[in-house]
Amino acid sequence: MKAIQKLLVSIGIILLLSFIVKSPGSDHKRNKPFRGFMIDAPRTIESLDYYFKLIDFCHKEGLNSIIFRLTDDEGSAYQFKSHPELKTCKGAFTAQELKEIVKYGQSKGIEIIPEVESFGHARYITETDRYKSLNDGTTGKEFNSVSPVSDTTLNLMKDLYTEIATIFPSYYFHIGCDEVNWGGSEMSIEALKTKSKSQIWARYVNTLNGYVKALGKKTIIWGDVPIYHEKEILDLLNRDIVIMDWNYWETNKKTVDSIANTVLNKGFQVIGCPAVSWCRWGPRVGSYQFENINAYAEVYCNLDDPNNLGIILSNWVPQKYLQNSQWDSYTIAAEILKNKGNYDYMKALPAFVKDHFNATWDANWEKIYRNAYEKAPQSSCAQNSSHRFMLWSTDQDIKNVLMNNTPVDNPFGEIKNLLLKKKAVIKKNKNDFNNFLLSIEFLQYIYSRQNNLLTFANSLKFDTESVNNYIKQVAKEDESFLSTIKKAWAQGRRSDVGDIQKEGDFMMSFYKAANFSKQLSKNPVELINVFRYKK
Repeated sequence: MKAIQKLLVSIGIILLLSFIVKSPGSDHKRNKPFRGFMIDAPRTIESLDYYFKLIDFCHKEGLNSIIFRLTDDEGSAYQFKSHPELKTCKGAFTAQELKEIVKYGQSKGIEIIPEVESFGHARYITETDRYKSLNDGTTGKEFNSVSPVSDTTLNLMKDLYTEIATIFPSYYFHIGCDEVNWGGSEMSIEALKTKSKSQIWARYVNTLNGYVKALGKKTIIWGDVPIYHEKEILDLLNRDIVIMDWNYWETNKKTVDSIANTVLNKGFQVIGCPAVSWCRWGPRVGSYQFENINAYAEVYCNLDDPNNLGIILSNWVPQKYLQNSQWDSYTIAAEILKNKGNYDYMKALPAFVKDHFNATWDANWEKIYRNAYEKAPQSSCAQNSSHRFMLWSTDQDIKNVLMNNTPVDNPFGEIKNLLLKKKAVIKKNKNDFNNFLLSIEFLQYIYSRQNNLLTFANSLKFDTESVNNYIKQVAKEDESFLSTIKKAWAQGRRSDVGDIQKEGDFMMSFYKAANFSKQLSKNPVELINVFRYKK
C-alpha cells in the first residue's frame, strides 16, 4: 500500500513539474499545416462584407488561415484603446468589428492571426508627436524603424500585444520585423559601440517573443533579415520563434528547398510565403507570379518535417487594383496549393468561369485569360529590363517614351472586346465581372495613352495650337477615366480614396498621371519644351 502511495506521490510531482516547466500553449499542435492567405488592411481597409466574402472563399478553396495585418507605415487599421495617439487609418476597425471577423472565420474553420508591426514599417508609431523620438531609421533609406534599445518601445509593444490578444484568440501572433532600417538614433549609435547589429536585433526580438509567450501565444516573424541579409541573427534568436520565409520572385524550387532546410536545421519552425500580388503588379497579376507560388508549393506542401508549418499566400497593396477583380488569381493560387505545385495555372480557369460566373468555358475565355496574365504590365518593383510600358506622369517619363521610340504591344483592346461579348452570359457575380472588365479597359486605355503620345510626338507638330489641342484632349480623357476608376475602386472599401491616391500606388499611379496631364493642359509650353527634346 505504501509503495502505491509513494508511486502516486511521485507521479503527482512529475505531473506538477511538467506543468510548471511548460510555457503557455507549449502543447499546442496543429492538426493541419497552414494553407493561408494574408490581408494587408493598413494599405486599404475594406468592408466587413468583403472580408466575410474572402473568408467564404478561403473556406471553399480549402484554405484554413488568414494573417490580418493591422499596422504599417500608413497607420493602424485598428483603433487602439490603450494608445489612441497612434497614427490611425481612416475607417479603422473597432475591437467589436474585428471580433466579428474572427467569429465569422471560426464559423468557417478559418484561423485569423493578427500581425502588429514591431520593428520596421513603424511610421504608425514614429509619425506621432508622442513617439517621434523613437524613429531609428537612417537617412537615404526607404524603410524606417522604431528604436530597439528604448524601454519606451518595449513598453509600447507590450501594451499593443496585450490589447490585440484580447481580440484574436489565435495561438499565433505575428510581430512583423521585415524590411527593418534601423541604427540612426543616438540611443542605437551608442548601443552599437558595445554590441553588433545582429546581437541588438536578436535581443530585441527575443524580448518581444517573451511578451507574446506571456500571453499564451507563439511568435511569428518575417524572415527576410535573418534568412537573407544578416544570417548570423538566426543563431541568436530563440528557437520557439516561427520564421516566415517570404520571397516573391524566386521560382527555383531547389533554392526554396535549400532555404527551408537551412532554417529547419537551425531548429526553427518555418512557414513558406510566396505572393499572389505585391508591388511588382498593378491592376492584374502576371503569369510569372504563379511560378513563384508553384516553387514554394512544391517544397512546403511536400516537405516532410514536423517543423514545416505549411504555406501562406501574401497579398499586398490592395490599392493597386479594383476590389473584386482578382478572384480568378486567388483561385489559381489556391489550386496550386491543393495540387502541391507543378501546376499549370490555366487549368484552374474553366471551373472558375463555371462556378463564379455560371458561364461556359470556350476558346474565347481561354484567349481572354491567357492574354490577361501573359501581358499584365509590371509595376514599381519590376525587375524585367525589357519592360517598356510607362504610365507617363513626369517630363522624364515622356522623354523615356520618346527615347525608346517603340509602340508598346496593346492586346487589351481585343481582350476588352471579347469580354464585352461575354457580358450577356454572366449569370453570377456580375459586379466581379464588371471589375475585371474595367481593369482590362483601364489597361487598354493607358497603353493607348502611351502609344498616342509617341504617335503625336513623331508627327512633329510642335506648334502651340496642335500641342494645346492634343494635351487638352488627353487631360479630358484622363479626368473622365479617373472618375470612373475612383467610383469602382471605392466599392466595398472604408479607406479614403483621396488619401490612397496620394500614396502613388493607386492603379499604377494613374492619379499622378491624370494630374500631370491636367497640369500640362494649363501650360502646354512645358510639353512643347519636352517634345523639342526629340529633335
